[in-house]
Formats: sequence, C-alpha cells, structure tokens
Amino acid sequence: MYADVRFRASSEAMPPERRSLAGQFLLVAFAVMLIGMLAMSTLVTWQIEKSAAEVKAASTALYINTFIAPNLQDLTADGSLSHENIQRLNQAMERQDLKASITSFRIWNQAGLIVHSSEPTLVGKRFTLPSPSRRAWTGVIAAEFDDGVGDDKIAEHAADLPLLKVFAPVRNFESGNIIAVVEFHERADVLDSELVAAGWKTWLSTALITLNMMGCLFVIVANGSKTIDRQRAALRERVSQLSDLLRQNRILQGRIERAAQNVTEDNERLMRRMGYDLHDGVAQLISLALLRLDKVQVSSEDRDNLHKIQKALSDALNDTRSICKGLLLPEIQTLTLRGALVHMIRQHERRTGMEITSRISDLPAQAPQYIKVSLCRYIQESLNNAYKHAGVRELQVEVNWDGATVTVEVADEGSGIDNFNETAGEQRLGLLSLRDRIESIGGALSIKSTLGAGTRIKASLPLACKGEADAA
Repeated sequence: MYADVRFRASSEAMPPERRSLAGQFLLVAFAVMLIGMLAMSTLVTWQIEKSAAEVKAASTALYINTFIAPNLQDLTADGSLSHENIQRLNQAMERQDLKASITSFRIWNQAGLIVHSSEPTLVGKRFTLPSPSRRAWTGVIAAEFDDGVGDDKIAEHAADLPLLKVFAPVRNFESGNIIAVVEFHERADVLDSELVAAGWKTWLSTALITLNMMGCLFVIVANGSKTIDRQRAALRERVSQLSDLLRQNRILQGRIERAAQNVTEDNERLMRRMGYDLHDGVAQLISLALLRLDKVQVSSEDRDNLHKIQKALSDALNDTRSICKGLLLPEIQTLTLRGALVHMIRQHERRTGMEITSRISDLPAQAPQYIKVSLCRYIQESLNNAYKHAGVRELQVEVNWDGATVTVEVADEGSGIDNFNETAGEQRLGLLSLRDRIESIGGALSIKSTLGAGTRIKASLPLACKGEADAA
C-alpha cells in the first residue's frame, strides 16, 4: 500500500508579503513611546510646576504669618480694621523686597468681603470667593498660576506678566480659628521662564531616553526579523519543493493504481484461461482415462489395483473441477455490480449449502471492470475462508454505497481469530491476499475478530463512474 500523503500545499500555504517585523515594531513602538513620552513629560512638567508653586506659597505664608497676621488680630466679624492696623499693613506691603515681586494683595473674610486691598476701589465690596480662597478657609495654603479665569470685576491683568496667586489663611493667635484669608499676586515671569526651561529639559531627556530604548530594542527586533525572514524564505522554498514532490507523488500513485487495475484484469484473464485449460485439457484427459479403465479386463489379482487407480483418478478429476470452479468467474462484463455480487453469493450457497443473509443497497449501474473483478474475488475468498475456518453454517454479507465509496462487509459468528496469530497458514495467506488485492487498487481492508464472537472483514473501494475510470 502506498503512503497516503495528507500534506496540502498551495499558493495559500504561506501568508502574503507584508511589512517586516522590524518595520511593524518601529511603527508600533514609535506610537507607543511617543504617547508615553508625552504623558511622562506632561506629568513631570506639571509636578515641577506644582512643587514650585508650593515652595513659593510656603515662603509667602511665612511672610504673612510674620508681618501680616499680627495686624489682623482685631479684625471684627463685619470686616472692620482699626486705622493703626491698616497703616501697619500698608507699611508692611511697602517693603522693598516685596514691592519688586508683589503686584497686589487682598484680605478676605469668610463672607466674601474684601477687608483690605492694595486696590482701594475693591475695599468693602463683596464677591464670590475664588476656589483657592475656599480651600484656604479649610486651613490649606493654596497657590495657582493666573489663567485669566475668574470674576472679571476683580481679575487682575498685569500687562502680559504671568502671576502666581497665593491664598494663605490667617489664624487668631489665641483661639487658633481662621479669621481671614490673604491673597497675594506675585510676579511669576522668572519662575515661568525657569519652568519652561525645566519643561524643555524634561522633554529633551525623555526623548533621548525613549530614542535610546527604541534604538536598543530595534536592533534586537531587526536581528530577529532578519532571522525570521530567512526562515520564511527557506520555508517558502521548502513548501514549493514539497508541492512539486506532492504533484509527482500523485502522478506516480495514479500510474501505480492504473497499473494495479490493469494487472487485476490481466490476472483475471489468466485465471480464466487456466481454468478453461484445466477443464478442457487435464479434466478431459482424466475423464478419458477413467472411461478406458472401465473397459480394461484384468485378472482377479490386479482388480484391487485397478480400483485404486480409478479412485485416484476420480479424486484428481474432482479436485481439478473444484480448482476450475474457483478460477472461473461468471461473465461479469455483462452484469451490473449488484448482479455480479449477488451471483457470487448465490454460487457459494449452491456449492457449499450454507445460508447467507445479504443486504445490498442501491449501487450504480456502471462500474469499472477492475472494481467488479476485485469485489467478486474478495467475496469469493472471504466466504471460502469463513466456510473453511469459522465452523458456522450462516454468514452475513452487507454492501453499501455512499456516493463515492462502496463498502462490502462479510461477517460470521464463528470461533474468531486469535490475534491473527493462527497456525493455519492457508487462512493467513488468504487474509494477506485479500488485503493486497484491495489495497493495490487504492482501497482499504479492515479485519475485526474476537475469540468466540466471530470475525468481520470489511473492504472499501473508491467507486468512480465509468467515464472517470476510462479517463484514468
């Protein structure tokens, strides 16, 4: 039996050409690392800005607690201050070290009233507390850069100068309660320049680190990509070679199967010729010898020898006729496949007296000659084996066709075969002969046997229409 090659190679076996692994990595890694660089740089810049604002706010709060808070201790609930405290507040704000950086200040009470301010027009007016001011009333020093958002009535716009707004709570020295919130507006142009420089440095360092990482990873991936490309090219070449070998194998297998089909038909013709030669030659000569012996007159002493000769010749004639019956098949060329199989079953019943139960499904009217010959010989040999070795008087034959394959199963309920290691050489030879006959023309044969439960022999053959068989 020739190897059944299951490999399927075609132009679809290999994926179409696409971007190399290194190119894919470069695109994906660039996008991922660019997003990561943007996120990390933004986070670091924001953290630096927040830290700088908190440092400024802490230093401003220290100044407030030192110079401003003592002058607000007599602040009343309605927001009034004594004239002396107001003068001291103004003097504190006139310090040269503050005037250079502080553009304005405001003192709020909890009701949103501006108690005192460097802008006299705002004193005594009530506004909605800014969000940082509300946080300051909880005891937190709040600081933010001026973003131009807020109440336009009290917003300060210092001629394109960036401002840092600091809101610091002022507590009563005795009770510890917050009595006011001081709002300072500090020039942040120098700080802003430092933050911009720090931001650029952060972006640059992040970009350099990212590019360095990408470069190192790209070298590794590029080397791996080259290896994969070489392996892919080698695999593609291998697949092409296997495809050629597969096509050649199919061509050779087709030729071998056609040769086996021709051999099957040639063997059948040879066996028929031998059967006719034995029947018309040897059997006739033995019959003539028996007739001649009947006319021979011998003495009483030689009569016993004559009977023995006649008995031997009669046995030889019976054996010769049995051999002829086995060699000769009916003229199956004129029969359908179903008719040929039924004829073989009935012929075995007549010759052996066995009862055979047969179930034959609808079979195609046309079948190649070698199929009919092989299946007829298969049934003949299987039934003969069962008759000789199974020790039963009943057999079952079942024939099915699924539109592509015809299956013939012969079953008995006899003694079975002991792991196919039986000592009967004739039976083993018969089974091997059956397997070789079926598999040589592209079929398959299976044998299932259980001691004491019988044996089932199933043969399957692909059944092509006659036109296809002739074309092959």
